[in-house]
Amino acid sequence: MVAIQKQVDPATAASVAADPYWWKAAPLAADEGADNTLPSRADVVVIGSGFTGLNAALTIARGGRSVVVVEARALGHGASTRNAGFVSRAFKHSFQSIVSKYGLTFAKNLYGELDAAARSVETRIRDENIDCLMKANGRFMPSASETHLTEMLRDLEMQRKHLGFEFTAVSRAGVADELGTDRYVGGAVIHGLGGLHPGLYHAGLLRSARAAGVTLKSFTEVTAVHGEQGHFDVSTSSGSIKCRDVVIGTNGYTRGLLPWLDRRLIPFDAFMIATRPLSGAEMRLALPGGKVAIDSNHNALFIRPSPDGTRVLFGGLTGSRPGPAAQKGERLSRILGGLVPSLAGTAIDHSWTGKCAATFDLFPHMGCHRGIYFAAGYCFVGIPMGTYLGTKIGQAVLGQREAASIFADKSFRTLPFYNGQPWFVPLVTRYWQSLDSRTRSGVLAS
Repeated sequence: MVAIQKQVDPATAASVAADPYWWKAAPLAADEGADNTLPSRADVVVIGSGFTGLNAALTIARGGRSVVVVEARALGHGASTRNAGFVSRAFKHSFQSIVSKYGLTFAKNLYGELDAAARSVETRIRDENIDCLMKANGRFMPSASETHLTEMLRDLEMQRKHLGFEFTAVSRAGVADELGTDRYVGGAVIHGLGGLHPGLYHAGLLRSARAAGVTLKSFTEVTAVHGEQGHFDVSTSSGSIKCRDVVIGTNGYTRGLLPWLDRRLIPFDAFMIATRPLSGAEMRLALPGGKVAIDSNHNALFIRPSPDGTRVLFGGLTGSRPGPAAQKGERLSRILGGLVPSLAGTAIDHSWTGKCAATFDLFPHMGCHRGIYFAAGYCFVGIPMGTYLGTKIGQAVLGQREAASIFADKSFRTLPFYNGQPWFVPLVTRYWQSLDSRTRSGVLAS
């Protein structure tokens, strides 16, 4: 298949919204349920109103503690309502590599918690009665090369053997049943995974937090945290608040409050676009399998149908330097047209970005440093980990045994002289793209 690239009309590009597509169905309501004044005292202050912060706050409030959630912008303005909406179970590390480095027992425990994180999203949705269009019809993982495919299928077979995770291998010819492209050599469908509408999921968590008595304060930037566990004083743009415990749930937006944490997180930007509304025939041609998909390139391309099945959502160029939304959207649109020829020249009406965070060992982490609780560094599994580790942090604040996690036990390392400014991310991105340029899909973004 040959993609016919069309010129992008500057007037059309100028009309592309920089807001996430998800805000159409779940607009940010900064003042809804938010207090006008900041309480002078609470048991716990949670910094950040995303999935981590809200799951922690909800758990703590239901444990009988008073909780205040403070957010520098509108409630949910950060990555929680900007991501792809994948409910996944994957790391940059393969199961085989973890077995080789840490042993089978550790690998099984790690992936067991990773699966528990995915299941925790389903549990939270069910328990809170959140209508966020969750669909667990499988995750398609197209492979960019024969080497990638061989390694992927070997690793998935090991996971099936040791963990019971089911998958179906997809041949080169079978790719067309999942995705309208010929740029992949095969792949696999991972059963039991899928996607949701992150904006609606977040809105549902907000409703539950309010109902549980959580105080929500938007447009309140935390400027400093002083004191020690049991006696903290949190300074904000809206005043100060005294509390017993502090939780940081800001992930890629973390900066300045706990330098120890800054030195262990690598923030980077991710980019996405949404096409104009498409007909049913257009959707079937582009995404015949109707699944969320992420390919095997080092700097992966990811694609999915919108939860209502009316648009194609596409992401890539992760870690590249930020730029104007319309400009990034135009480049992603060209990549999408090269990948899925039926979408070449298709107009887009949303192009947005959000900050993610990785860690130097490419594992998520949670814990407590100098009395301040945190969970961060989700490494591309933000919805499951934000839900799961946010809940775990809430349990840790309450002193519950259920807070135990392999992600709290693992050493959280940094590098000498790193201060939280990720100057090297564009260099790593270009290196990954140079490797990907050897594949028929990866060359599109190189």
